[in-house]
Amino acid sequence: MKAVQWTVFIDMLGFKKLNTVVTTDQQAQDLLEFMISNRDVLTGHEQALAEGYRKTGGHNPYDWYDVKSTCISDSVVVTFKPKEMEEETDADQVLTHSANALMLLIFRLCMLMHKCLLEQKITFRGGISTQFCDIRDSFAVGAGLSAASETEGKAKFARIALADDVVQNEALMGRVRQLFSRMYGDSEFLVAENGITWVNSLDLMLAGQDLRSPAVSRAMFHPATRPSVLATRMQCAQYLKAQQIFVVESIREYWAAYREHYEDNDLKRVNRGILRKYFWLRHYHNETVKNRRLVAFFIGSQRSLR
Repeated sequence: MKAVQWTVFIDMLGFKKLNTVVTTDQQAQDLLEFMISNRDVLTGHEQALAEGYRKTGGHNPYDWYDVKSTCISDSVVVTFKPKEMEEETDADQVLTHSANALMLLIFRLCMLMHKCLLEQKITFRGGISTQFCDIRDSFAVGAGLSAASETEGKAKFARIALADDVVQNEALMGRVRQLFSRMYGDSEFLVAENGITWVNSLDLMLAGQDLRSPAVSRAMFHPATRPSVLATRMQCAQYLKAQQIFVVESIREYWAAYREHYEDNDLKRVNRGILRKYFWLRHYHNETVKNRRLVAFFIGSQRSLR
């Protein structure tokens, strides 16, 4: 049997600003290295994680998947392509492994968000599909790529949206929610809102350091896994601070541009649209840190940012 395939298409938000200032070979190489390293974040952790699974005696999901990734201009594609597992005949267990793979993919995307914020002060949005996709070198093909790319456009804000093929798979969606609840508590992992179902990736990231999460609480009792929890707590604090700064600086920048070009209807509309995206990100950030009792990272109101 095979597990479900997961494919994500990511669009970097803010890449245009980075790209327009590239005027030398060195600047071009730096930006290319940044994009290549983004791709590598999505594919470079199997061996280290597999060793961890072996030490703890747990199920190694990377026995079930080939992870492939490529860059397409300012976008990144990654697919968890399932292997044929002839010895596995329990369809219910395969469904659980498939749900677990989605959470691993989102954790990996959280790592990429962290990297992009710290290195270039940009973020991204994306779409996820379960349809077929394959990648060779710099080429990606398949219905899953098309579905993920189309869904990325519907995401609108800095979030990861699920394609219709994912949402309509009720058994898979139910298992994903069940697995998240068992590991991290009763927070909402998949959010249905205005016709879009998106992944609450920030809450998943913070759930991984929250001592109220059942999986984290268990990990803290074992010397082998406790350092991982402590490292995750430090990484989350670093990420939240970086996002705090990013949102504040972005709102100030585009609020100033909005006021400066207020008489130009076209520019006013563009800046207003950009501001709306950062206002959404501020609200999402604040609601999530409040839920996880991390109010030190709360972002102030518009009045306090001027």
